[in-house]
Amino acid sequence: MLTRAFIVLFLLGALACLRTEIHPRAFAENELCAKYVHLGDLERAEVHCDVGLQFSPQYGDLWTNKGIIALSRGQEDVAKACFIKALRYNPEQAQAYQNLGYIYLKNRQYGRAHDNFQRALKVNPDYAEARYNLALAYMGMKKNKNARKELLTLTETYPHLADPWARLGQLELDDNNNVLNAIEYFKQALLLSPQYADVRLELGNAYMQAGMFCEAANAYTLCIEANPSILGCPKNLPLAVEKCALLTPALTTLEETKGSEQTPESQYSLGLAYGEKGLRNHEQRAYERCLRYNNKYAPCYYGLFKIFNDELNATRAKTACQNFLKFTDETEFPKERETCEKYLGDTGFRGPPSHPLKP
Repeated sequence: MLTRAFIVLFLLGALACLRTEIHPRAFAENELCAKYVHLGDLERAEVHCDVGLQFSPQYGDLWTNKGIIALSRGQEDVAKACFIKALRYNPEQAQAYQNLGYIYLKNRQYGRAHDNFQRALKVNPDYAEARYNLALAYMGMKKNKNARKELLTLTETYPHLADPWARLGQLELDDNNNVLNAIEYFKQALLLSPQYADVRLELGNAYMQAGMFCEAANAYTLCIEANPSILGCPKNLPLAVEKCALLTPALTTLEETKGSEQTPESQYSLGLAYGEKGLRNHEQRAYERCLRYNNKYAPCYYGLFKIFNDELNATRAKTACQNFLKFTDETEFPKERETCEKYLGDTGFRGPPSHPLKP
């Protein structure tokens, strides 16, 4: 299954090598057209593109932007005609190749998509969107070895992009049935893009395949929170929770005993147990119940800090750390206090907190 596949790059300004002399007014109108495309004002963008074409009807960049406008409106045939015209006037218009390839890829015409992405990369080898979409075209053509090479190139040159890591995880499952490698790739993608719900579904499925049912339950829970419309997550969650419970009778016993105790200590113990099993959502709720029973119980604030820090939720992590420090003194939990003080003093801090506090 190809997901998050189609990346369209807006053209911002006159970038191409031109073979015909372009009227200065056409350059100016192209800049305005690109500006309004970027702002989502397609009507005004089209006005400026059309004016520019009156001055220079053979200006490929304007035809590319005209194609992007049509594509944004869902007019694929019009967009295709514009991109082809752009390439007739300027065979080195990389954005036109990329967007034309996008249309073919969307319609599963993988061979034509491949050819256009290759041409875009010939013009600009550093064109990340074209390289990623080329990898997807290879996957559609069942040429996973070629796809892997393009994706690995992206992870080396653009390591901050989540999509290539996610597709490498998919290839690990499809080609090698290497679930553990796939899990690591999916986790890397989610580290870069925590709200990437499709990958949370794939991660949950990989955990299920690996027999890591508690981790799968947590992945499905976070998937639902990120995007409730992804039906696979609520569908698979009950089975993951059931299998997790069967594997952890000690946790079931702890839930029966501690769950009914309305004390912060019992809820904190329960939260730690959930955390050890990867049930992040259950862990968070236990800490929140703990603080309802005693809003000065510092270890539960630190437990919440760990969760929010892992999710890169800086605002909530900061609040949790502030409350933890507020309700402890310098003689209590020195390592944890040091972690929170470092976090509050360094907005770029994203390292792991220290081990959980024991009740």
